[in-house]
Amino acid sequence: MSDRWVFLTAFTTLVLVVAGAFVIPQFFAYELFKSLIYLVIALMVFFGEDRFSYMLGILVPPLWFILDILLGEFSGELAVLFTFLTGRPARPFDTPLHGLALISEAALGFLCLRAWRKQVTEKFFGKTFGICLAVAIAYVAILAVWRFRMPT
Repeated sequence: MSDRWVFLTAFTTLVLVVAGAFVIPQFFAYELFKSLIYLVIALMVFFGEDRFSYMLGILVPPLWFILDILLGEFSGELAVLFTFLTGRPARPFDTPLHGLALISEAALGFLCLRAWRKQVTEKFFGKTFGICLAVAIAYVAILAVWRFRMPT
């Protein structure tokens, strides 16, 4: 295993997103597909594929944040988390798991960047960056199209 903290954070994000899928059954398949990239990152870190796992961990969270902001869900998920942390009652389908997943995604990006600098000798903007950027954009684009077509 390459970096334990990256693996732990990717797996934690995976668990938080999947747990959130069980809370909101109408978005179950969407949330499971959303968690797929974190499963891929965790498995690649576990099996020692440093370059691609770290680069995906660096690129996917900012793209996901941008999509959440465009969908108008980013501030809402953090507001639900804040409501939960202050002890106020929330609406029935509101869960703090998505807000915790956002925090975990941010930590994953930071930890992957730190691990990239420590363990990978390749240039940051190289071949790995291009491949992972294409994968991350395709993944987020598929989720964006799926989310825009879903009933609210």
